[in-house]
Amino acid sequence: MKSILRNGSDGDCRSNGSGTGEIANDNTLQPHPSLCHLPSDELLARFGRLVQTERKITHMVLEYIAEIDSRRLFLDKAYPSLFEFMVHEFGYSSSAAIRRIESARLLREIPELGKKIESGALNLSQLSQVQQAIRTVQKTEDRKLEPGEKSEILNRIEHTTQRQTEVILSQTLSIPALVEHKQKIHGDESVTLTVTFSKDQFSTLSTVQGLIAHAEPEKVWANTFMYLAQRELQRRTNKKSVKNSVSATPISNSISSFEMDGKSALPLPPPQDNFTFATSTPVAGAAARKPLSSAPKKMLIREQGHCQFKDPASGKVCGSRRLLQIDHIQPVWAGGTNDIQNLQVLCAQHNRHKYRIENSVRITKPE
Repeated sequence: MKSILRNGSDGDCRSNGSGTGEIANDNTLQPHPSLCHLPSDELLARFGRLVQTERKITHMVLEYIAEIDSRRLFLDKAYPSLFEFMVHEFGYSSSAAIRRIESARLLREIPELGKKIESGALNLSQLSQVQQAIRTVQKTEDRKLEPGEKSEILNRIEHTTQRQTEVILSQTLSIPALVEHKQKIHGDESVTLTVTFSKDQFSTLSTVQGLIAHAEPEKVWANTFMYLAQRELQRRTNKKSVKNSVSATPISNSISSFEMDGKSALPLPPPQDNFTFATSTPVAGAAARKPLSSAPKKMLIREQGHCQFKDPASGKVCGSRRLLQIDHIQPVWAGGTNDIQNLQVLCAQHNRHKYRIENSVRITKPE
């Protein structure tokens, strides 16, 4: 079978020679000719069915792993452990094998866990976190958790993120915070720092990381700290800093992309290159306007705090705090103004997305 893939949102279909298909009502994999010609609603519906089938398969895989573990069949295959068996016999990565083994052992102890996996209420990463936390309690308190206690913990972490799961496990099991401040020097003179931050300290750092995301888009703490250090050195010494191991995005670019609504600084698809919203050059047919001052921008970002883009179908708000930009709710070309009621905060991705939709409407709008 061959699958047809599309390169980009409006690109041509092409075949990559691999198998693909959809899930029929009887859960069998059925081939289909092309994904790129599917209506968006149908594409999402089919993807939803695939995800549901994947979860069911994951549940079945865990049941098999648990039974193989119980029978210790890996020993017959000359492997010293189930982990070695899964990595070398079936090609799992180390982390994937550990997650599945720990999840399978928890499933064997708590069978009702299977329904939670199939529904998506719990995932393998969470189950692995639970097992690690349980081992920590057994080691530090020398006690074994009963199945009822484990079930209660699993109920509490349903539909939570990895970070939320960590917090719930620490609070529920009274796992003390491990405070570490270590410095290790390696042979190449690089240094590994291990530092523990309080909740408030980490919240502040995360906020700062989001604010400088225009200059440092990668969420790498080493880059964040180096950027802040170099900016402080530059401020105190009045000398231009040189970046070595971090990205070389000039700060002037990040400021301009923020202060110009973000739209003029975003890469545009080829068909729309002759239209812009927020540049100093007036768009043909649009009334000239004054650039937006920095005061309302700062006020909006302070008050709204995150991307306001909302899915009209589900009501879900994006909520991203990275690469925040100011957007005109009603486009300038459609009569929108700089009034505060016509402005909102969007992340760069949704600002670009909204612009492309608006620009498509504008191009097809009859004269």
